[in-house]
Amino acid sequence: MTQQTSSGGNSALAASARGYIRLSGPDSGKFLQGQVTCDMDSLSPSNSIDGAHCTPKGRMVFLFTAHCDEDGSIILEAHPSIIDSALANLKKYGVFFKTEITDISDSYSNNQTHLSDLERLRAGKAEVVAETLEMFIPQMLNLDALGYINFKKGCYTGQEIIARAHYRGAVKRRMHHLALTTESLPSPGDEIKVHKHGSGPDVYLSGNMHLDDYNTETFYLSPYDEQNGHALPNQKGGLTLFPSYVSHGATTYEGDGLRVSIAFDLRLPNSNSDAANTRPFITQESFANN
Repeated sequence: MTQQTSSGGNSALAASARGYIRLSGPDSGKFLQGQVTCDMDSLSPSNSIDGAHCTPKGRMVFLFTAHCDEDGSIILEAHPSIIDSALANLKKYGVFFKTEITDISDSYSNNQTHLSDLERLRAGKAEVVAETLEMFIPQMLNLDALGYINFKKGCYTGQEIIARAHYRGAVKRRMHHLALTTESLPSPGDEIKVHKHGSGPDVYLSGNMHLDDYNTETFYLSPYDEQNGHALPNQKGGLTLFPSYVSHGATTYEGDGLRVSIAFDLRLPNSNSDAANTRPFITQESFANN
């Protein structure tokens, strides 16, 4: 999950744009109670609540903050890119209730202060946007820890999947903060891949330089002779080079603390890769005796 900011030098500090959906009519609260993850009965003019609307498979259509309007209508505040999809999904189920669902993004004036993208990032709050529609169940964005889900309320759309993930601990993917150096911000929904040592199609030699005091051996296995390996010592300041197609693995480190090395790939001079011929990256692992 990635989050983009709007254009501008200080856009990360500016309040992010929001869209608004109004639900008016005597059945509005009852309708939403059977549709969203939060307990709509706790909504009041003095208490806004956060929630999500999901598909029957538990995949999120949009996230929202719900407010009470002066006339008793319910206002759902959401990311502007998702308003059309949110409106269509709500109307699909709203036909059976006395509620009118309208997009009021262009006319609604909300005096409340919104989180900036930076504040949202620091708070661990993600957005569901048009590019990530139906991509996540709520727990993948840690919404269970942020108060978006009430596990004691009655049935709602997608509840079976969401409750099963909660009570069986079956959430295999979770959102995490990621710090990286990059010239361009990934788009929402982009896959971020990790470069694997020696994995590039144009890599010729791979190597390691060890910067710590641990002493182990690395075994290098020839693809033509997988039974017999050649061991080279790993010592502080030591440098090892090997063909990138050779599989390798270090012996177990028996000490406490941190093992640190610089791993690098040497590419052919006529490589089509955009990377330089030498591309170093730091690897570090923590080990502790049992």
